[in-house]
Amino acid sequence: MGQLLSHPLTEKEIEYNDYKYLTQGHSANPGHRKGNTKVPFFYNCVGSMQGYRLTQEDAHLILNEDKALLVNFYNPFTNHSEQLTLSIFALFDGHGGDECSSFLSGEHHQSPKNGISHWIAYSFENHRYGALLDDSSEQPLEDGDGVSHSGPKVSPSNAKRGFRTLQGLICQVIKDAFFLQDQELYKHFANNSCGSTAVVSIIINHEDLYVANCGDSRCILSSKALGIKTMSFDHKPQHIGELLRINDGGGTVSLGRVGGVLALSRAFSDFQFKRGVMYSQNSSHSKSHHNMGIPPQESQVTVEPDVLMHKINYSKDEFMILGCDGIWDIYSNKQLVQFIKYHLTLGVNLEGIVIKLLDHGIAQANSNTGVGFDNMTAIIVALNKPGESLAEWYAKMKARLERERGLS
Repeated sequence: MGQLLSHPLTEKEIEYNDYKYLTQGHSANPGHRKGNTKVPFFYNCVGSMQGYRLTQEDAHLILNEDKALLVNFYNPFTNHSEQLTLSIFALFDGHGGDECSSFLSGEHHQSPKNGISHWIAYSFENHRYGALLDDSSEQPLEDGDGVSHSGPKVSPSNAKRGFRTLQGLICQVIKDAFFLQDQELYKHFANNSCGSTAVVSIIINHEDLYVANCGDSRCILSSKALGIKTMSFDHKPQHIGELLRINDGGGTVSLGRVGGVLALSRAFSDFQFKRGVMYSQNSSHSKSHHNMGIPPQESQVTVEPDVLMHKINYSKDEFMILGCDGIWDIYSNKQLVQFIKYHLTLGVNLEGIVIKLLDHGIAQANSNTGVGFDNMTAIIVALNKPGESLAEWYAKMKARLERERGLS
């Protein structure tokens, strides 16, 4: 963990979380056992490389196994509270300095459960959303002009908004965490030009995967039989939906950049592109629309993430990859999955694979295109089923890939 490898130009920091310490019985989650051996939630490996950049502006966050978040969540669809276990894997690609990305990862705090993880836990535990009931009964609702009309019942009755599915409610809860985090960042970086993308993967109770993306970092999921699922979409200023929002906010896009400066259209901080947003905690209680400013969703550069959900199928799903844009400048989704699977077939472990993909990435550096000159950070997360050891996951993957290639 934290090893520094090879030449200074290709110096890498590798964090290989194989959780060998669990065999000594130090896990905070004793329910995950196989015989006398405790098994973690998800094995993973993180690798980062500064490369040709003068500074390293990437940061990451892993809250898994004994560091996983335990939150008390009120489920309006069952009308009771339940404890959820959240395994979080997140990557932050900073620009204009590393202050914002470090803040998001919690590196500026002594405790790892700060930054975005604090607001995720807060939003899950303090949401005020309800469930739209499926029965035919109706209750009078009142719109913003005081006009009553009929609509489906919301439970509980004091909920500020109702959802038809639990998945939709959780997606909104995660979005709320991003908005709250940006409010906190405003207190520190209102007059600073730094910012950061964020791709945050949250696995709830080892079953449901939610990926929130803000910017051009990316997450993909690999499944058996060459299956690749895109779990995020890049937010670039020239994309039509992003371009319309930027123009509606009084901004412009030139050379593929907002204001000719920022090469992405969603990010934390970057408050020079969020001038009309009111960040006061009391703005929601204001009676005047003029005092409230514009919603954060409508600013030229917004922090609102896309949130995609996936039900994990342990018989098919294999691993998940998170990478900053420096990784995706080098590899397409398919190329990176094939690269990882090829080396798994050869028996290379996750640490070795991460080292190879970073070395291969910087070897592609091209001064004409600029490809390969960015910071590079990648996280590979093995989607091992509960009770499956790392050795068993490696053996399963190797055997499956050999069969797919007709080698066995």
